[in-house]
Amino acid sequence: MHNENLSTAKLQQPTASAVLRQFSPKRVLPPVLLGLCFIFFTVFHELTKNGQTVTDLFSRMNWTSSTLLWLLLGLLMMMLRESGYIWQLRILTDGKIGWWGCFEVIMLWNFFAAVSPSMVGGAAVAVFMLNKERISLGRSTAIVFTVLFFDQAFYISIPLLVSMIIPQREIFAPLDLIPSNVLGTSVYSAFWTAWSAIAVYVAFLVGALFVAPSVINWWLTKLLMLRLMHRWRAAGLHMANELMVASRDLRNRSPSWWLKAWVATTVAWCGRYLVLNCVLLAFANYPMGLSEHILAVGRQAVLLLIMTVSPTPGSTGVAEIGFSWLFMDMVPAGLTLSLAIIWRLLSYYPHLILGIPIMTHWIKRTYGRDIRQT
Repeated sequence: MHNENLSTAKLQQPTASAVLRQFSPKRVLPPVLLGLCFIFFTVFHELTKNGQTVTDLFSRMNWTSSTLLWLLLGLLMMMLRESGYIWQLRILTDGKIGWWGCFEVIMLWNFFAAVSPSMVGGAAVAVFMLNKERISLGRSTAIVFTVLFFDQAFYISIPLLVSMIIPQREIFAPLDLIPSNVLGTSVYSAFWTAWSAIAVYVAFLVGALFVAPSVINWWLTKLLMLRLMHRWRAAGLHMANELMVASRDLRNRSPSWWLKAWVATTVAWCGRYLVLNCVLLAFANYPMGLSEHILAVGRQAVLLLIMTVSPTPGSTGVAEIGFSWLFMDMVPAGLTLSLAIIWRLLSYYPHLILGIPIMTHWIKRTYGRDIRQT
């Protein structure tokens, strides 16, 4: 959902002051500035390389009423994504949080993920916010683990489903056009490394939450008691305990409850993928049929997996460059980075723009005043 980390040890309950520090200007400004600098650099580089001006670049992009309609639809798909997650959270909390509360929690979860390295994510903040919404700590942890389980399951299933329709060589074909063989190989390796890591994580969650929670807990405890694990012992034991609590909460849920949560997650992921497809349609210089859309989904699945291991806030830089590599043969020549920036303007920067005012309102609603000013 939010480019989450594979390490659930980060789900420890933070203090209010620790969480609010995550949303301080010192933490928010660097990723925003980094993203803006990257946009200016890429546009400047593209213009300098081709000896063109900003006017030339926009004229090459062929702005038409159809272009604007597809971009508007892309924005609507982004809204569909957020609506799916809001609906999902409403289901997972059994309706104990109102629709507006679910909206604020989801938007702030995304906001924290946007200003943090993708390997960190916003799981710990989500537990804190759910707890402040009067959801018990154990139930909050179970909800976050459930969201992580659904998201990671989608991360690994989409590439497999697409591979059944589109040969893998077509999905990774643009990497063959990159001059450096090392560069192409590293992206291919990064994809399968990330996929394997997430697959192992999903298998671990299935075992710890549904199949054999007591056995997993016992083995985790034994492992963490080893001398070489002393640095991670406290966080690891906390995670093992939280998994047991989450397991007890989730194993008694009805099939209809799981089905509704899965449908909501599917809606969110359809919205996530269709944002990029709409950007491609806005500027495509050839008709995109069903096979081209499926191919775009497959390549986006590769890109999203690589973004999960990005060390930069919100995968800034990695997302744009990855887009330019994987979609270079699906967009007009010379516009890959420009379209990557447009895609990110639709899918990433709204979280940064909306995060601060929503955070301020949420703090005042849950604490009665803006405690950051005390």
